Amino acid sequence: MQELACTWVPGTIDIVRLKIGKRNIEMTSTRLSRIFGPHALNDLYLKGRALITANPEQVSLLA
Repeated sequence: MQELACTWVPGTIDIVRLKIGKRNIEMTSTRLSRIFGPHALNDLYLKGRALITANPEQVSLLA
């Protein structure tokens, strides 16, 4: 299991930046929701950042 730090990309309304170790990935909030479930967006909408725990299968879908 890995922890991913998620934040919104400044100046966008639906692009999320994921930090996995030293690697950064950007994707739409829709794709993030499809991979991790709709609950993954709750803290993003409320706080602007979230920590998501991902299993190896989910991490492989990020590439």
